[in-house]
Amino acid sequence: MVQKGKYGLKEVANVVFYDTASGKPAIFFDSLKTSSIENASESAEATGGQGGGSLISWDYGRTATLALSDALLSDKSLGLLAGASVQTEGIKVHAREVLPVVDGKVTLSNLPIDINKVSVFKSEGGVMLEEITTVTGLEKELTLTGATGDVEVYYQYEAPTGATSVTFSSDKFPSTYKVVGDTLVRNTSGLDEAMQFVIYKAKLQSGFTFTMDVENVSTFDFTLNAMADPTTKKIYDIIRY
Repeated sequence: MVQKGKYGLKEVANVVFYDTASGKPAIFFDSLKTSSIENASESAEATGGQGGGSLISWDYGRTATLALSDALLSDKSLGLLAGASVQTEGIKVHAREVLPVVDGKVTLSNLPIDINKVSVFKSEGGVMLEEITTVTGLEKELTLTGATGDVEVYYQYEAPTGATSVTFSSDKFPSTYKVVGDTLVRNTSGLDEAMQFVIYKAKLQSGFTFTMDVENVSTFDFTLNAMADPTTKKIYDIIRY
């Protein structure tokens, strides 16, 4: 039962993006750290009289921006930011291995796509030294002329089943979605109530930062610009039920 009166925002929202063309859900976010709607508008004023004081003012151009910060990243959410689908076939992986030379040979962990494009360098303490140019091989086994100790091997191989790839291209950008978020509020009687926001049309921004940090846990930010319906002027609804 919905209680009248004041309430506090208790939980981060679980958010669903819906495809605007098909109406079907595109992705569900249930690991968000924060979800916020920032509201802004422009204002103008007329000034005049002695001292040039403000006489009247008015607002216009209301905008809303939805900011989501996710604790976890998925292939699907990364694909949304890229404006591209997730690929599962024909994926090439770059490999670097430090291997000991045994009887003039090294055995790779993976099958190279092209044995002629395998690069081998002498290695000392994990430091790349001069390149070994006389390299022959069959499948995973390489024969190195005159090499001893450790070597660094660089090559490409085809990723195994289950690998995924997301491509960021210069001509593809994120799409527009209907966004629905569900959260909980607590009223002054100590009872929890459901609250939902519905943004009917929101453009996912292209810009984001992909941070890899050993000391701090990274979050993944999704920012959307809400757009008003040209007929109703509606931007979004807040529903408490």
